[in-house]
Amino acid sequence: MTAAAADNPFLPTFGTTPPTLAGRDDVVARFARAFERGPQHPDYTMLITGVRGSGKTVLLNEAEDAALRLGWRVISMSASVRDLCRLITNAAHRHLHEAVDGASPRRISSVKVMGVGVGFEPSEETDAARSDIDLRSVLTSLAERLACDSTGLLLTVDELHAVSLPEATELAVTIQHVTRRELLPVAFIGAALPEIDETLLADRGMTFFQRCARARLEALGHDDTADAIRLPIREAHGHIDDDALEHLVRDSGGHPFTIQLVGYHSWEMAAPTARISATHAAAGALEADHAVLEQIVKPIWSGLSSMDRTFLWAMSLDEADSEMSRIAERIERSPNFAQTYRRRLIDAGAIETAGRGRVRFSYQQIGPWLRSQR
Repeated sequence: MTAAAADNPFLPTFGTTPPTLAGRDDVVARFARAFERGPQHPDYTMLITGVRGSGKTVLLNEAEDAALRLGWRVISMSASVRDLCRLITNAAHRHLHEAVDGASPRRISSVKVMGVGVGFEPSEETDAARSDIDLRSVLTSLAERLACDSTGLLLTVDELHAVSLPEATELAVTIQHVTRRELLPVAFIGAALPEIDETLLADRGMTFFQRCARARLEALGHDDTADAIRLPIREAHGHIDDDALEHLVRDSGGHPFTIQLVGYHSWEMAAPTARISATHAAAGALEADHAVLEQIVKPIWSGLSSMDRTFLWAMSLDEADSEMSRIAERIERSPNFAQTYRRRLIDAGAIETAGRGRVRFSYQQIGPWLRSQR
């Protein structure tokens, strides 16, 4: 590995905080204010939604760090694990004992609670002690203890769209009771793909999650995208030409994960000089396109129905944005039928609105890829 590669300032891995967190200041400010003002603040319970790679997990990390700086305790979970509520219960129980013993606040994750890596390994005694407690009772006890110390607990749940309905019901009822009814200091932030609106939140029993404050992560604007590329390069004592920067801004489409990809591969192409030219940027963007296809586009495609795919094939006939009326004609269905699949594909993260009656691909790599498959 060259010295330049070792010093690459970009981090193209999911869930890793980028060197420059651009364009998300408003969301960070919202939960920071909520932590300061308490359970009656509307952003004290928040749901962050966005397509894959839009920075949802990164914002959960930011929220957890902000809570720890305030002296709070943090429980960090992923809904993709089994027995979510039991794991939260165990983590809260551990925090309660530490609070009583005067241990310093820290972050307990689902991985740690399950005894993997550096986390604690439950003993037979602690398992027995937990067998007769439930989520609401232990969260209430912990929150009451933390309130006496003028601190609080932040519970984050990533991949909330993956939680089962029974688990979601227990979690929702518990947080609504502890935070919204009892006004105890348990803040909640969940992160999910947009499809949650058509799945979990479509259930009538999910009123708590439906009423959580929302933060929808959109693509970054031109200036924020340019900052996210330029500033890490400058801080790593590198340089990027203006035309190269514009190429990467355009190719990334303002998508946070893609920004890291184009930056990373362009830096590698320029090694060992750390001076990125338009040639380096073009080659780096091409590598990034391949990565987006493999890591984002193809996984989305594999989860689509045949009619979802037919809709996208119809869109791929257009070089630019697609008109919904033309798509309905191409798939030989009514406009209302096409609208149903428009909503499905937006929730799946495949397409996005492009003005009244128009849609575009969420990732600009989708159109050329589909046309190449024909």
